[in-house]
Parts: sequence; structure tokens; C-alpha cells
Amino acid sequence: MSVMRDFLNLHRDGIGAIMQEISWVMLAYMLINTFLAGGILTVIRDKKDTFVASTFFAGCGAYFLRFLRLFFIFGVLLVVVLSILGGVLGGIASSISDNASSEITDYWVGAAFFAILLLPAMLIIMVADYAKIIVVAHDEHSMLKSAWRSTKLVIRYFFRTFGLELLLVLVPVLLFAIYIWVDLSIGMSSGLTILVMFVLQQLYIVSRAWTKIFFFAGELSLYHTLQPFGLQAAAPTSGLAGAQTTAI
Repeated sequence: MSVMRDFLNLHRDGIGAIMQEISWVMLAYMLINTFLAGGILTVIRDKKDTFVASTFFAGCGAYFLRFLRLFFIFGVLLVVVLSILGGVLGGIASSISDNASSEITDYWVGAAFFAILLLPAMLIIMVADYAKIIVVAHDEHSMLKSAWRSTKLVIRYFFRTFGLELLLVLVPVLLFAIYIWVDLSIGMSSGLTILVMFVLQQLYIVSRAWTKIFFFAGELSLYHTLQPFGLQAAAPTSGLAGAQTTAI
């Protein structure tokens, strides 16, 4: 912990520049994710035997602005919740660190508080996912209404929705653990091992994209089972026509 603090203090300017670049990349990443989510959910909802690119991109265009509004709603909520919790936990952590006899205490306190912050973040992101599903399933145009319906759904079926989320999270965690284990086992010490790791890294990136689809598919399937009359999606013909018009 002391070495990390010294490193941050010594290279503060360089790290600040890197973080500024990362923030722009993260913003682009979230906007692209928001755009692609509509297409992913449209394809999963329609359950066609073959993938149709026009349907996918029509869904992207049809729901992008609505999902963007959801992004701002839940983004503000996430920042507020994490800021409040972070401030409270930061004060507690500072008090514990001041009285600690070893820097190991700092490490475990930081790890524990990170886990505590992760749970509400996961919950908010999960509610946002179900809000997107409600928008696509019912062609909803009021994002506040969708957010409220999603929140009520998660609260009413908390153990089923959050339990599923925890099970889904195990998959990317397991994939990451396997990737790290293979990386450490192979070691990039020769041209062949570098080539092997390059291929594995590309496969890992593909698995990250697949994981997002995997999450939506699991959540949409659960949402379907929680509806008293099944999934009542918008009429495919009119919805697709409107989606294609929006995409154009």
C-alpha cells in the first residue's frame, strides 16, 4: 500500500493525463453499449432462427434515444448513491487507517468497502437492464415510467432477480480467472507463446461481448416468466417498421 501511494504521488501528472484519456474512452464505450443494446434485445425478443442484420440495426436505431434517457436517469442515480456511500465509507476507512498498526489493515478495509460499493452498483445496473427490457417488450416511451416499473419488479422479485444476476456474474468472473491462469501459465517468453496469448486475448474480448448478450438473454427470460400473461411485446410488424424508419 505504501509503494502504491508513493507511486501515485510521484507520477500524479502522468496518471492524471492517462485517466483523462480513459474517461473519454469509457464515455464512448457506454454510448456504443447503449446503442447496441436495442439491437441485442430486439434480436433476442424476436427469437428468429437466423440473424438478420437489418433487424438488429433497426432495433439499435429505434431504442437508442430512449435508452440514452435511461442511461442519464440511472447514471445520475448511480453517481449520487456511490458518492454518498463513498463519502461515509471513506470517513470510516480514514478513521480505521489512522488507528491501524499495519498497512495490511488498509488493504482489507479497502477491499471490504469496494465490495460494499459494488452491491448497490450491481443493483442499479440490474434495474437499468430490466428497464430496457420493459421498453423493448412493451414499446414503452416514458423512461421514468419504465424505470419505476423496473424498480418495482426488482423489489417484488428481489431474490429471483438478484439471485439470477449473481449467477450470471459468475460466468465472466470464471472466464477472467481462466484467462489470468492461462496467461500466468504460458508466459510470453517466446514468439510462439506471444502468438498464443494474442489469440487468447482476442477470444477473451469476444467472450466479453458474448457475456453482455448472455446477461440480456437471462434477464429477458426471467422477465418473461415473471409476467402473469407471458411476454407481451409490441406488434412485430408495426414495431419493426417504426424501428427501421427511426434507424434511417
